[in-house]
Amino acid sequence: MLSEQLKRKRVKNITIDNIEYFDVQDIKDNHPDLKVDVSKIMYIKETALIKAEGVHNKTDFDKMIKQVFPKKD
Repeated sequence: MLSEQLKRKRVKNITIDNIEYFDVQDIKDNHPDLKVDVSKIMYIKETALIKAEGVHNKTDFDKMIKQVFPKKD
């Protein structure tokens, strides 16, 4: 996904050394239409961050799997 698309969705972001990162927790909490590539998550001061290319729109398959295997609390 492009940085501009994530900014339009108002995903929290931060720039470190001229590289833009997005807040993984904000994506999980406030953007159910997005999914995160967990292999691309990095931690800075215990905050999970990811570059835009590690964030994708959920597919119909992703949505179906979530219904079949709901998250247990």
